[in-house]
Amino acid sequence: MPVLLTRKEAAARLGVSLPTLDAERSTGHLAYIQRKPGGKVWIAEEAISEYLARATHQARPDFKMNRATYRRRRT
Repeated sequence: MPVLLTRKEAAARLGVSLPTLDAERSTGHLAYIQRKPGGKVWIAEEAISEYLARATHQARPDFKMNRATYRRRRT
């Protein structure tokens, strides 16, 4: 049986506000369950995991730190 969270619980789990959570739902980025129009919305734990997996990006090394600058160093 999947673990179902309310909108408030899901927003807290993701660290976002309710309007942001609703925007992600309405754009189709976050899957949800709603039995009838205007009814209560449930979000599965698996949907949150999938959303986070899609939203996570690999860190790239910062090449700016190793790049030489055209300015002279202060003395």
